[in-house]
Amino acid sequence: MKTNLITLILSSAVAVAVLVARESSFLTTSVHGRYYFAAIMLISVILALITLSRLIRSLWRRPRKAVNATKPAHKKENRSEYRIQFDHPPHPIFIENSGGPQSAPAFTCPVLDVSETGVSLGYVGVYFPGQTVQGEIIFASGRSAPINGVVARQTNRQTVLLLHCTIDPSILMAEQRERIALQKDDGPRPAVSPSLKDNLDVRLPSHQPKGVCRLKRS
Repeated sequence: MKTNLITLILSSAVAVAVLVARESSFLTTSVHGRYYFAAIMLISVILALITLSRLIRSLWRRPRKAVNATKPAHKKENRSEYRIQFDHPPHPIFIENSGGPQSAPAFTCPVLDVSETGVSLGYVGVYFPGQTVQGEIIFASGRSAPINGVVARQTNRQTVLLLHCTIDPSILMAEQRERIALQKDDGPRPAVSPSLKDNLDVRLPSHQPKGVCRLKRS
């Protein structure tokens, strides 16, 4: 490309110089001299045009930068959150705690969906949007996870909670493995619920999960 550019500049300069010299000495130049001037200028112009076309073709064929450049190796993509949909019994049970460890449960209901950052309760009309809810989820396997979140919204069949602190993903992974093992005959059911995804992808700005919830044992 540099060679073509230099050739274009030199041939253009020669053509211009020959044209200026020809015009300035036109009356004193012989017929043969005028012929030489015309030949040199014609060759310079042709060479300039050829070089210009090569430059245009090289620029046109130059590879364009990809719109989506490859991400740097040091940037890790966020992994997807673990989610489980409980379409069929046994459902996990949510138990709300109204006071200390010795207090009786204030409310219990089945859980329809669970993810690291949200829970879908199979009951409506108990809580109102924006209300803080604390309690515990007990799975059919006996595993449990503390719940501390806020009511995002309610539908006609479920109450969606967004959690202040996430559920330990190892608990969800273990529960998912057990469900797959129990459903070997007809294959595993989808672990992601479209309705849960729609409901839980939106987080309240003031309720970003802060670490993993841990049970406090007395």
